Amino acid sequence: MPPAIRAQVIIVIRFSYVAEAGFKISQQGLDQVRATLYAPDRLERRFHLFTALTLPSLLAQSDMDFSLAVLIGEDFPPAFRRRLEELLAPFQDARIVALPPQNNYKSTRAAIEACRKPETTHVISVRLDDDDAMGRSVVAAQKALGPALVALGPEAAPVVICFNNGLFLELSEAGNSLYGVVEKLPLGIGMGMIAPVGARPTIFSTDHRRVHTRWNCYTEALTPAFIRTVHRDNDSAALVTGARTDYDSATLDRLLEAHFPFTQKALLDLRA
Repeated sequence: MPPAIRAQVIIVIRFSYVAEAGFKISQQGLDQVRATLYAPDRLERRFHLFTALTLPSLLAQSDMDFSLAVLIGEDFPPAFRRRLEELLAPFQDARIVALPPQNNYKSTRAAIEACRKPETTHVISVRLDDDDAMGRSVVAAQKALGPALVALGPEAAPVVICFNNGLFLELSEAGNSLYGVVEKLPLGIGMGMIAPVGARPTIFSTDHRRVHTRWNCYTEALTPAFIRTVHRDNDSAALVTGARTDYDSATLDRLLEAHFPFTQKALLDLRA
């Protein structure tokens, strides 16, 4: 009988981290990336969405036994860093990881390792952007599904668990819109990879839209599990790749009450 799996969920959020590549403006050099990401008005907008959506969704998890790493640049503006530290105070196991510019795999792996506990046998690395929200059951689902899925495949083979049923929240001066989606390609919000401690791959090893081409992948399609924001600061095109559903107001209220710590009014009134 294989030894018991002691899995640790580690959620990594890249908060305006100045990476060597990965942004549309990366070809213009690190100075331009830094100037764009650290512009005070942009940072204010990121903090607004982070505090209105991302943090409440983490604090509302049905299973709070997870580690949280917020990855920032080592030259992140000090006043904004202090705000981050204050915002992370309510979490039992959260930390800021400040690093110089590196590629996204190397930097996020360092953030994961900074959180790893000695008793852990398997890490469930989870990705989340600083302007999106996870459903209440995401951490619990990762912990329930991960060990079961590992047992089905080759020993030591990573497995990806992702969620493609959720909501898109489009923010606009003309008025926000909120609608349902079931994506046909894996979505990164709350996506996790379970792998043995010491394994090279993490959930940041490849583009989230292509994880199913490299590893065994389980997709949860029945439970609404994310809210993705669409706004002027999106670095990648926020396009629906699958089916869109325009729920009526009563259905939206029911979905939000069942799966998220938000009201429809709060989301439709949100500005960024």
